[in-house]
Amino acid sequence: MGLFGPSPPIDRDELNWLLACFAWLDRSLEEGGRGAGFAPRSMLPDDPAFLSASTASDLFATVKQAAGLGEWECRLEKGETRRERINLGLDTGVYSEPASALGTFSIEGNVPVIRYDPALLRKPDALIATFAHELSHLLIATIGMPPSGEALEEHATDCAAVYLGFGVFLANSARSFSQFSDGAMQGWQSETAGYLSENALVTALAIFERRFDSNGDAAAALKDYLRKPHRKAGRYLDKYHPDIAAELREVELTEWA
Repeated sequence: MGLFGPSPPIDRDELNWLLACFAWLDRSLEEGGRGAGFAPRSMLPDDPAFLSASTASDLFATVKQAAGLGEWECRLEKGETRRERINLGLDTGVYSEPASALGTFSIEGNVPVIRYDPALLRKPDALIATFAHELSHLLIATIGMPPSGEALEEHATDCAAVYLGFGVFLANSARSFSQFSDGAMQGWQSETAGYLSENALVTALAIFERRFDSNGDAAAALKDYLRKPHRKAGRYLDKYHPDIAAELREVELTEWA
């Protein structure tokens, strides 16, 4: 490849893994009988179905339906609220949320159960991203281990949520940084969610758009600072991976075992 050609916003090894993950999902869904006619669309925050949901249960049902999992059995329960913020350093006034889960997936008595942090009710886009991630666990539980195995299962679950059409929500919710005031204490707090980085998520979104010929307005729905790496990923894919669908059929998944 040319010295001055476009480059991806992530390491090329990570990009190749994302492509392998898409190939794995393509083949696994096809082998399971779900691939025929499966054409997810990019879901956006202004979708009327999301805006009309008035409860967590309504929103969960909407996400399930959009992901093509509407008929799959899964119970939704309110989980624990994230732990209190922690100070990052003496007199800095900067705080960070500990790495507690925004959602969990488990099988209890042969019934899949998803639990969510009720504080996310104040952040519906982050709640949608959480539901998409946990529902992707449900999907992956039926098709086995992803490329590179169990060590990257959570990362592949993020990738699967992008594959199902929720890339904008995952990218926009991956990191937040905001001011807070709590009585005599004030400062800044940062939160992270998910497992793939923001740049990896917008790269996966760019792969999704080319895999499924998406003509939506995903870029406009991204946070401002995420649009540049998203464009960068798109330019790289257009030059070096011009036919994603055909390329995915040729990926040797055994190389990722």
